Amino acid sequence: GYLGRSMIMCVSHMISAALALAAGLSLPVVGRARAFRTPSRPISISNSGAAQRVLVTDGLAPAALDALAAGGADVTSRSLTEDELCAGALAAYDAVIIRSATTLRADALSAGAAGRLRVVGRAGVGVDNIDVAGAHASGVTVVNTPSASTASVVEMTLALLFAAARNLPAADRGLRSGEWLKPPARGSRLGSELAGKNLGLLGFGRIARGVAAAAAALGMRVFAYSPHAASETASLLGVTLLPSAEELFCTCSHVSLHCALTPQTRLLVGGEMLERMPAVGPDGAACGSHLINVARGGIADEAAVAAALHSGTLTSYASDVFDQEPLPADHPLLGCPGFIGTPHIGGATREAQDRVGLQIAAAVLAVLDGRVPEDGVVGVA
Repeated sequence: GYLGRSMIMCVSHMISAALALAAGLSLPVVGRARAFRTPSRPISISNSGAAQRVLVTDGLAPAALDALAAGGADVTSRSLTEDELCAGALAAYDAVIIRSATTLRADALSAGAAGRLRVVGRAGVGVDNIDVAGAHASGVTVVNTPSASTASVVEMTLALLFAAARNLPAADRGLRSGEWLKPPARGSRLGSELAGKNLGLLGFGRIARGVAAAAAALGMRVFAYSPHAASETASLLGVTLLPSAEELFCTCSHVSLHCALTPQTRLLVGGEMLERMPAVGPDGAACGSHLINVARGGIADEAAVAAALHSGTLTSYASDVFDQEPLPADHPLLGCPGFIGTPHIGGATREAQDRVGLQIAAAVLAVLDGRVPEDGVVGVA
């Protein structure tokens, strides 16, 4: 009817306004390619010298492998064991490109740098599986792709927010097992709207800012905590910055993790933090408390999260990342009510994988050619 059409038009205008605002800030938001820090021209890959040897350990999009070869690189695709890395297997290569499956410690990097190794490329954002300080000490430059998967991870965050608020996985599993879990049926949970609720963002980087724009368009009140957040950027996005992580959890029934895993953030979200979360929104709805994690598994204390889910302190935990990956079959979270898990697929879209591959290929070959990449230099030797 007229009311339904009016509501759809209203939400559409809100989303358009949020996208326009974020685009004006050059911020990443879902569905607006030019809002990302990707090159405005096609990626140019060149190599003026002899063929450079590049090792790809964890796979890369075919287009990226082609781009490396077109840039003059001699590309080898194979995985290496930890023993092989420590024994100096990287010394035979000028560059290595890894994903999350490979860990590069200082001894592996120094052994590689004793030979030909000059560049480590991380096809993705997080570099917690690379000893960046060790690379720098060995004269090895580290590059990554900080903006390539932003749209995909923003969308993944939204998907987990919706799944948690409406208990979608449990409803799907019930249907498949012959249960009609429509409230007030036994075993069902009445969902809640995201509109009118407080969303807290722990971290305020590219992905968090994209989530903020989309969540605001849905009618959520958005708060954030990050020691590095710019107040002007937050103000333009309509985000309220809070002075501490503790206050963020006290304020928000829905919290999404977007910070890096560091010694300071490891196990930051534990039982005491979860107990601070309100289960009622500012609109008066008993929405429960929901934690979303698309950052790194070690930020949340998974044992404390499991205990909070069992006790009812936390209504749901929707996570794409875990402290140990793949997740062990006997992990305590797998037996918890309200747990929603996915196997680290936030950036696993065709579009993101192509961007990640092409951008890391460009960055690695730029360094090998003596040039500075447009984006993503983590540590310069």
